Amino acid sequence: MSDSAEFARQLAHAVTGAWLPVTRPGTDELIDDLAEHGWDRSGLQALRRRRQEAAEPWPFPVEVEAVRGLGFARFHSRLAELTAALGLDGIRREAAADRPWTAEERRLASDRPPHWG
Repeated sequence: MSDSAEFARQLAHAVTGAWLPVTRPGTDELIDDLAEHGWDRSGLQALRRRRQEAAEPWPFPVEVEAVRGLGFARFHSRLAELTAALGLDGIRREAAADRPWTAEERRLASDRPPHWG
């Protein structure tokens, strides 16, 4: 298997957890290939959200030996590019408290160093 096909295979597995018959590692091409196999952006976002809510790992583990051969830095750089393009790179934002601040919270918020002006 060529390096580009192996990149595509490992990247697809990292975001879906499935071993898919993909061969094009370019971000746009891989996104198209994922969609053809039933993994569009919204499906991947829902999968990531479910894994996060269940405190399960995401991205999914990949084959270490295969990624070693591709280069860990190169692989993770491509994975970061793919997840950003899919809207999967943010961390869960906690909901802001829907209540007024307490006196202590107001004191802490107003206690700023002099250089903050």
